[in-house]
This record gives sequence, structure tokens and C-alpha cells, in this order.
Amino acid sequence: MLRRVCLGGLLLLSGCASLPFGGSSSESQYQRGWVSLEQDQYYLRGCQDLAAQPVERIPAHLQRLFRQRGVSAPLYIEWIGEPGMAGEPTQIDQLRYVSPDPGACRQHLSGILMRAEGPSPGWQADITDSQIRVFLPQQRRTLVFPVGSVIRQGSDWWWESDIQGRQRRHRLSLRIQPEACQDGHNWYGLTAVMELDGQEYTGCAKRGSLERLALFREYRLDPSVTTRDIRLQLLPDGKAMLSEDYLNQQPPLVSRGQWQLLSGGRLLVSLDEPDPQLQQEALLFMIQEGGAVQLPGFHPRYGRDGLRLHATGTRMPWESGRRLVP
Repeated sequence: MLRRVCLGGLLLLSGCASLPFGGSSSESQYQRGWVSLEQDQYYLRGCQDLAAQPVERIPAHLQRLFRQRGVSAPLYIEWIGEPGMAGEPTQIDQLRYVSPDPGACRQHLSGILMRAEGPSPGWQADITDSQIRVFLPQQRRTLVFPVGSVIRQGSDWWWESDIQGRQRRHRLSLRIQPEACQDGHNWYGLTAVMELDGQEYTGCAKRGSLERLALFREYRLDPSVTTRDIRLQLLPDGKAMLSEDYLNQQPPLVSRGQWQLLSGGRLLVSLDEPDPQLQQEALLFMIQEGGAVQLPGFHPRYGRDGLRLHATGTRMPWESGRRLVP
């Protein structure tokens, strides 16, 4: 059974966490990865990272959680904090989701900005840019509402919408609150309350569209390569810039375009404004563990082994544009 006030079982926390929306500073970002405890030292490894780094600051209630579990297995977490450069320590300011699921890093909730769900009776609501999709499994019914009005009321976010069905008009009210919540073995930093056609449903909520958190804002050729310097910059709004400097005392070749994240860990960079000396093209990179991106196979400029660029900038922020979610 869902408990919205004090958490019990595996994910018991001392007291009730009231977690405000947003970060503690303009530099805070939504992030994900694994936290482990070894000899009284906490370590953090991002989902795409190969090595774990010491954590400079960790919430007290997450420390209590590790002590209460009595096992050494890492925990998957999503949090808001200040990200470090690639390979540097990260600060954990606010927890948003904690799970012991070993496959949690492979769950992205693609195309879903926020998912709210709960038991007794079971329900699920997925918020996207344009709609709220409500699924009631016991009734085998799905209702799709336009996003409608979004209200910020104190620390709560509140969506209201309605649609005309075949026999009646359906009304939806969905409120996301910064209160600790548990559903099964998973802990959430957000509580959801949905009212549909006069019936109230309670549950937990978390962010989706997590696949872009595997990206960094800048990639470059390995510094051991001394014959050229290639850099790829990705902006949060979807713009991209590729710079190729062949270290021959000539200006670097600079091409601009767009980037798009595809399924299966693929990054498509379309150079719509290439340097006059280059041709318009699309580069399909594979995102690899450790943060690198690999352009596989033969390429006329990069050779038989393609192109491998290493992450050097800060991580990509969760979303950009007009996305109103906690």
C-alpha cells in the first residue's frame, strides 16, 4: 500500500522528506546513476560512466537509507545537483528517485516528461509536451487529454484538462507535490494526486525523457592525436557545431547543424550549414560507456576506423524550452 507520509520496509527514511522543486542554484541539473558505500565513503557512477567518483555531499536521509538496508549492493538514484566535468565529483542536493533495480539505467521513459502512477486501484498518467495519457488497467481504458492549463501553486504543480467522450465529458485534475512517496521497493521524491471524473487516485511521480542525460555538451578527439583537433559541440536546444582543425596554420573548418537522439543509443548530427570546403552530411554516432561517441566504419575524412570523440564538457541538461514539470 502507498504511504505518502512516513516510509516503511526497504526504503524507510527517518522523518518525512519535503523536497522542493528545482535545484538549489542555476547550475543544478537533473542527473542519474549509481551510489555505493565502501568503508564509510560514498561513491557515485553515472549511467554512462566506467569509473565511480567520491561524492562530496550526500543527503542525510540517503545515508540513513544505506545504513538501514544492511546490504552493500549499490542503489540507482535520480537527483538534482551541480554536475562536474567529465570524471569530476558531483554533488547530490535533492533526491528524486531511488531504486534497487539493476536495470534502472536502461529505463528512459522516452518521450514522457513526467510519469505518475499508483496502486489500489492501479492507474498511470504520462505527461508529454502536448497531452496527458491516463491508463486505467482494471477498466482496460485509456483517456488522452490535452495538456491544458498548468498551474504553479506554492510548491505544487497542477494540470487541469477535459475532453468530450462518447457518452460524457471527462474531467482531469493532476497535482504533483514535493513529498516523499513509496511504491513497492522504489522511493520517490514526488507524490501525485489525480482526480478523474470525481474519483481520487494517489501515487508517486518521476521524470522521464532520461536518454539525453547520457550526452555531454562537448566532445573532442583524444589529446594523444597530434595531427588534428576535432571538436563536436551540442547545445541543449538541438543545435550542433563541428570544428576540424588540421593544425596546418589554416583556420579550422566549422560546420553547423542539428543533433537528434535516436533509439538504441544513437546520436544523429546533421550538418545543414557545412564549411564551404566540406559537403553536407549526416553523421550517425554510437554513444558508448565512458561518455565517448563513436562514428563507426570507414569515413573519407576520418579513415577506416571512423571517428571516436571523448566527452570533455559538462553533461547535457535534462530538457530545454517550454517544459513545465517539477
